[in-house]
Amino acid sequence: MVDVMTATIEILAVLLAGTLVGSEFAVAAFLHPIVGRLPAEGFQAARSDSARLLGRVMPFWYLTTLALMLVAVVIDPGPQRWFIGAGVGLMAVVVLLTVTMMVPVNNRIAAGEVSPPLVTRWDRLHWVRVALLGAVLVLLVVASA
Repeated sequence: MVDVMTATIEILAVLLAGTLVGSEFAVAAFLHPIVGRLPAEGFQAARSDSARLLGRVMPFWYLTTLALMLVAVVIDPGPQRWFIGAGVGLMAVVVLLTVTMMVPVNNRIAAGEVSPPLVTRWDRLHWVRVALLGAVLVLLVVASA
């Protein structure tokens, strides 16, 4: 029974982390470049609206993924536990980066301050976050294999 529970938790962690990486990559690689080609007024409205909406939704996704990873590292007795633990540590870095550096910028953009330097700063930080999330996913997949 424990093996089924462990496998289920690990599968859920991989699924949540995978969809998180996919959505964050889609925002960075597709949504923001498309929005960037809009006229100034449309660009400002789209960036501000998306910052507000995603700023409300994404914290739950991040924290649920981190919680599942923590459960997986606690209940997994195997040697792959170290990969999951490294993923948890990296995910904690992602959450810390997000809360300390990205949320303040996102809040300013959501409030309507959509200046090019601010948007560029957020986009660069976002690509760093996408890369870190990709590494988290690789660690989880390796641990689950």
